[in-house]
Amino acid sequence: MLLWTDDGRLGVPFLGHNTHDGIKAGPPVSFRSRLLLFFMIIVIVPMVAVALVLFSITSDSETGKTDAQIAQGLRAAFAIYDSDRGDARPQLAHVARDPRLARALASNDRGALAARIRALAGSVPGVLRISVFDSGRRLLAEGGRADAVAAAVAAPSTARRRIGYVAVSVTTARAYVSEVRRVTGLHVSVASGGHIVGSTIPAGVTGRLDSGNVTIAGGDYRGRVASLADPFGPPVRVGVYESRGKLSSSISHRRLVIAAILGAFLLLALLSSVVVVRALQRQVETFLEAARRLARGDFSRPVPVEGGDEFAQLGREFNAMSGQLAVKIEEVQRKRGELEETIRRVGEAFAAGLDRQEMVNIAVRTAVEACQADVGRALPLDIRRMKTSRVGEETPELEAALETAERRAFEIHLEDSDDWLAMLDATTDGDGDEDGDGEPPHVRERRPVRVTQGAYFAMAVPLMARPALGRGVEQVGVVSIAREGRDFDEGEYDLFAYLAGQAAISIENVDLHETVRRQALTDELTGLYNLRHFHDTLDTELERQRRFGTNVGLVMLDIDDFKRINDSFGHQQGDLVLIEVARALRNLSRDIDEPARYGGEEMAVILPQTDVAGAELLAERMRTAVEDLEIDRLDGDGKIRVTASFGVASLPANAHDKAALIAEADAALYRAKRAGKNRVARAEAVTAES
Repeated sequence: MLLWTDDGRLGVPFLGHNTHDGIKAGPPVSFRSRLLLFFMIIVIVPMVAVALVLFSITSDSETGKTDAQIAQGLRAAFAIYDSDRGDARPQLAHVARDPRLARALASNDRGALAARIRALAGSVPGVLRISVFDSGRRLLAEGGRADAVAAAVAAPSTARRRIGYVAVSVTTARAYVSEVRRVTGLHVSVASGGHIVGSTIPAGVTGRLDSGNVTIAGGDYRGRVASLADPFGPPVRVGVYESRGKLSSSISHRRLVIAAILGAFLLLALLSSVVVVRALQRQVETFLEAARRLARGDFSRPVPVEGGDEFAQLGREFNAMSGQLAVKIEEVQRKRGELEETIRRVGEAFAAGLDRQEMVNIAVRTAVEACQADVGRALPLDIRRMKTSRVGEETPELEAALETAERRAFEIHLEDSDDWLAMLDATTDGDGDEDGDGEPPHVRERRPVRVTQGAYFAMAVPLMARPALGRGVEQVGVVSIAREGRDFDEGEYDLFAYLAGQAAISIENVDLHETVRRQALTDELTGLYNLRHFHDTLDTELERQRRFGTNVGLVMLDIDDFKRINDSFGHQQGDLVLIEVARALRNLSRDIDEPARYGGEEMAVILPQTDVAGAELLAERMRTAVEDLEIDRLDGDGKIRVTASFGVASLPANAHDKAALIAEADAALYRAKRAGKNRVARAEAVTAES
């Protein structure tokens, strides 16, 4: 180890030769050098730890800011796409009203459709691409630029009969990504039908769109990809990216600032430590001289006192020490009582905590320290509710004593109840239990057992807790302590019992808290969000729609003939059907979607930033997924096939408020039921307000 020498230089201590073993001792290391080294260690080590933590926090913070910016850019990309689609509506109206196009569409004449599309694409200003679909949404003909995106869709009809759909685009993928780039400042790529058709990244029009950390055209980026809501044509996906070089530069800059601040603080701390060390050295030299004078005296007699300075006062205090020893012993006993009371208050804090394992750890550690034990541990019966906690080093003898005490702690003796009634008389309600729950004393709480094995003494007590509301008290583990040489007295026995009881209450409180929190958000059977969370989320999305003018889609679904399943196969089979249908909904939902159990066999999915056409498309996918389910029968005799009916609506297309949105989606659902089930029905368009 390198240490400071008296003349201020670094040196290696304890070199040379000693007169006894042939090695001569080198110059001793001064107290000043050791103090200076100590101050350097207690300053530098925490500073390095703080720097590492701050560097990690800085990296996480900058990455989080970048991800938030990318998410905001993705929302802007959705809004711009909707705006570009709206820009195409005037040209769409002109094309959709063309009589020749309508006749060709009504007769399903692909040649005439292709010819008319070419004519219209050349005659209607701004039109980049026209696509025509039949009433079954199959492509009949298209013409124009392949990189056109953001198509607006209309449904021409004759004699009140829908004959198909017409989609018109006036925006190129390049114009779209350029606009998103201008608004968000981020790089953008858009893909149609699995091929990239536009990108602001140079040479970034090859490959495919991926989220996370990606390499595009030799550059490193971080981004996120999402699907745009296009009910017709090939799927369109947009990716928003930020340069990872920019992120790395930002992180490096922040770390440089942190390093500069910590360096300045370190320098100040070192200078301060030098000043403090010099002051302490002068004090130590003063006391060292006093110790040398005391060393020359006889400790069987009072220390001679000369003069009236601080050193003389130190001599007088030493002479008075023996007379004050009895008083100090009483004071120690009083302090111990105060310590026990403090520990009891800490134990009460255990019961209010929500960190189950930490409360157990504190209980074991406090029991070992307060009872002056050599070793202690807590062993679980169920590792999901607590883990093993150990304090101290276990020798084979101590471990054997602990194990014997733990085994005896789990032995229940009904005759112990009389002892309990005497002990709990001040805190029970007359039936021998503390909380009026009817549990007998030997079940609700157990006193510690004592074990003596030669010179080793141990105590153990089982942890008794109620795992959930309505459940009985169960054993969740055991706490034990042991030591060598002397038995535990009654005060230590009572204190150990109290700490173990508070740890059990803490475990019970954590279990109840976790149960209530889980039940507050989710449906216990399906794992979907519950009705309360559904309404809270819908309120939030409608407020966002009111502020930013985005769409909010809603899908309502009901399992067809669910009562027949319950009547034919039993309610447990019906529960399994609900679980499998809920899993299908979750698998097809996006990250921003909110699937929930609405009630009984009825479920709902909130679709942020989705119009009624997109909601209808997603509902059709969900309907197909439910129809494809093959659910095992609980009696092992084959499988069950189920179907579901869906109703979709969106705001503002089909409603003006929350109640109307739910009502419209529900009405569409029952229209689907009446139309034959296993289908998707769309809500009627809302009447425009005057």
